[in-house]
Amino acid sequence: MRSACLLLILKAIVFSCIHGYPSFQSLIPNGNKLTDPCNGSTPWPGVGHEAMGGGGLLNPFGHDFNITGKVWNTALCEMDSDGDGVSNGEELGDPNCEWTPGLSPAGQPTGHPGVCEPWSDPLCLQKNRFYQCMTENFTCDAINDPDVRDLVVRFPVTQVPVEETTYMCMNFALPADQDYHVIADRGSIDNQFVIHHIIVHGCTVDDVTELNNPLMTPYACGMAGEQKCREMFAGWSVGMEGFCHHEDAGVRIGPTGYRYAVMQMHWNNPTKERDQTDSSGMTLYYTPVLRQYDLGNLMIGEHIFRIPPGESSYTVESECSSSSSASLMNSSIYIISGLNHMHYMGKTMTTYHTPSGGVEQAIMDDPHYSYDNPVTHTFPTPLKVNPGDALRTKCTFSSLRKALTTTSGESTSQEMCYSFLFYYPKTSFEEGECTTVMGLPLHLVRDDTKLIEGCQLKSFLGNLTNFEDMFNKLTTRCEPFFCRKECKEYLMELGQNPCLQGKVKAYVDYLLNTNGATSKMALYHSCDTEIALEGVEPCTCTTA
Repeated sequence: MRSACLLLILKAIVFSCIHGYPSFQSLIPNGNKLTDPCNGSTPWPGVGHEAMGGGGLLNPFGHDFNITGKVWNTALCEMDSDGDGVSNGEELGDPNCEWTPGLSPAGQPTGHPGVCEPWSDPLCLQKNRFYQCMTENFTCDAINDPDVRDLVVRFPVTQVPVEETTYMCMNFALPADQDYHVIADRGSIDNQFVIHHIIVHGCTVDDVTELNNPLMTPYACGMAGEQKCREMFAGWSVGMEGFCHHEDAGVRIGPTGYRYAVMQMHWNNPTKERDQTDSSGMTLYYTPVLRQYDLGNLMIGEHIFRIPPGESSYTVESECSSSSSASLMNSSIYIISGLNHMHYMGKTMTTYHTPSGGVEQAIMDDPHYSYDNPVTHTFPTPLKVNPGDALRTKCTFSSLRKALTTTSGESTSQEMCYSFLFYYPKTSFEEGECTTVMGLPLHLVRDDTKLIEGCQLKSFLGNLTNFEDMFNKLTTRCEPFFCRKECKEYLMELGQNPCLQGKVKAYVDYLLNTNGATSKMALYHSCDTEIALEGVEPCTCTTA
């Protein structure tokens, strides 16, 4: 009898877990349309539960739903149960809190009220401890070939610093008994709550003594790590299971390729927890059966920009111009795959290609960009890019939830606007980069012979004597926050220099503002308004 009763109780529990939630779905707007935020397609019928199917522990929305008596009202609608900055009503398609059972909601769901989104945001990872995003399994037929070997490189179990953002690197040796091609890679993730991305850079050195840090020993580093290890050839970011290269090309390692590499880890610990560790890493698949071409990675995009707050749509663009590609390329390249990259404010992003004398066309378009689910764009027929062609990136951001200006940079609280393109043959574009800094081609900024808008910028920036003389004269002529006549005249004289005009001046000013003393910069900018108004109205500057 006891067994029979127990069996009936278990049946009742199971039945309620599986079938009890449809009645609750009808009590909230779009309750039958919620999906897994990870992939946007798997149904999540148990809206108020940690388990997608319902039953068991409640998620934050489920707790609030219980507290309000399982009734959709203004209080529940205006709550932000999951703490992601978006109200329950907005996420469920009832932004004005007007819905009542039986009526059609005003809109479609925009998120999940019980799961903090974007799910990979460092703060959300801390809130969503109950939730683990399950991406599709990595598929790459080539790694099943009998000649393919794998190299697994992981950090030792390492304490994650009590800092919001940390970059750690580790140098390691690659197989060097003969030449190989790396044909695929995938991430080996240990702690998903702190890992932001992993990048593997190839080192252009022949001997380990040319590296600054020992092998297989983690060390603090910036975005670049070792100075002689700049060429990215493998990586992982949130939502990416693995990468399988085109059958015609591979990354060369060995005696005539990379002998050493550095693995860079980007950790995020926004709540500064003290008990976090990580031992993530990468698996590289390589073969002695060399493919026809060596593979390279080309980065295009803008390094320095600012996004004002409160903007629903703010655009940043960068162009690898026809003159830049003609200068940097020695022959045609063939793009086989690529991806667009922004951070959490990214809204849409497109990469364009314009053949010389031809029409611009989008080659990688992400109209609904999601850092959570990066899209790898592949070209079954490799895209040919010739010297003289142009490549352009266009990034659109939303800063509606920001109260302060967002800068570009390394931190997840900052933004990026880059496209990464895998291409062959590598030797056709050895630089591996065609980026801009505040609209100026970086390769010209670094060049000590070529001009940018009439300015030899590298020589100008490197002439410290001229800058010392300039600031000495500013000290004797200018007064902070007050425009003297002699100061304005001297600043206008400086403005005749092509290095202090237009886009070049904007970049020089950025460097001076970033690196110069505040007192000196107050002198340098003391007549900005008066100079800007020159020609618009009579000068009102006073004599000292």
